[in-house]
Amino acid sequence: MTRALCLFMVISFFLFSQWCEISYGDDSLRTERESLIDKYHKIEKELKKSSSAIPFYLESSMSQNASQVDIYGTIKYPFDIVENELQLPTNWSDIVLLHSNVRACTYKKVSDKWLLTLYHVKKFQDPLEDADQMKFEYRVMQQPGFFAISLAAPEGPFSTKDHQIGLEVLPLDEGRTFIHLRYSLRYSPLGYFLMKTYFSIFGGGRIGFSVIGTDRDGNPVYVGGLRGAIESDVVRYYLAILAYMDTLKIPIEQRFEKRMSQWYDLTVRYKRQLFKMEKEEYLTHKRQDQKSQLILQEALNKLR
Repeated sequence: MTRALCLFMVISFFLFSQWCEISYGDDSLRTERESLIDKYHKIEKELKKSSSAIPFYLESSMSQNASQVDIYGTIKYPFDIVENELQLPTNWSDIVLLHSNVRACTYKKVSDKWLLTLYHVKKFQDPLEDADQMKFEYRVMQQPGFFAISLAAPEGPFSTKDHQIGLEVLPLDEGRTFIHLRYSLRYSPLGYFLMKTYFSIFGGGRIGFSVIGTDRDGNPVYVGGLRGAIESDVVRYYLAILAYMDTLKIPIEQRFEKRMSQWYDLTVRYKRQLFKMEKEEYLTHKRQDQKSQLILQEALNKLR
């Protein structure tokens, strides 16, 4: 076998293996995109007839070792704007900071990976020093007309593990975009016991969004307990995405104040599930949280 033929075979094998890898990735994304399109058609009528203040469709599941919440909704922004904003890992620090139980979120790039550290507290009054540091690895996958974001953290509060945040996005028409936010986590029997105990003591009758029946007057009865608490927590992240998008046209120096106010106004539309504090109390906490986040990020930047 000549040297030229050997070289040709090596190069051909390399190109073929590279092509196979890319093709597999494209097929995987194509499958996710088609599944999201199918989901939209299945729930389109539900979204249109929803009596919710902000129409979205929520599904959740819980067992003794895992939980998952999926939220679907349409937002009135062109796909390219949503794509440009939500693909940047640095923007996610600003998004998740709006959540009442997030004290800060920092980002750094290590080699070719982006890492986000989320400082999450169990009660919104808890200080930064009491926060659990959740270290998420950030990934983005895209193809024309679709992109998906994945954030994965191995550990979280209450001895939980495998926290997965996923976002899938596709265009509907020139001015509307369909999004799917997913949050899942796993836990040990001890973690399950700790969470159930905590929310039974401090939950204060907290409820979620899934309707599990009706009362004697025909009013909906919502899921409570741990499942209800996790649903509400994920809805807060969903509303943070909406508040972020709603304030992009605000001058940058005014954006954070407007964004905080917008997030709060969205949450109080669901007083039974999400209302936990007065607005001025929330704004005071968030102003301090932003200062803490800037300090942490500056310190992280100096280490590079």
